[in-house]
Amino acid sequence: METAPGGGAGKVWVNASTKVYHCDGDRYYGKTQKGEYMTEADAKAKGIRAAYKKTCGG
Repeated sequence: METAPGGGAGKVWVNASTKVYHCDGDRYYGKTQKGEYMTEADAKAKGIRAAYKKTCGG
């Protein structure tokens, strides 16, 4: 699967199905079927948790 356009510095990929986010460099970053990019802070504010309990550090 191709990486969805629009990611990059300061953005995480939020998987809409599982309600987890993936950091840039993660194998699922931009690649799940349903999702969107947003800042890590926005994802946390919406109650979305980090994949593998690893924050992106940004």
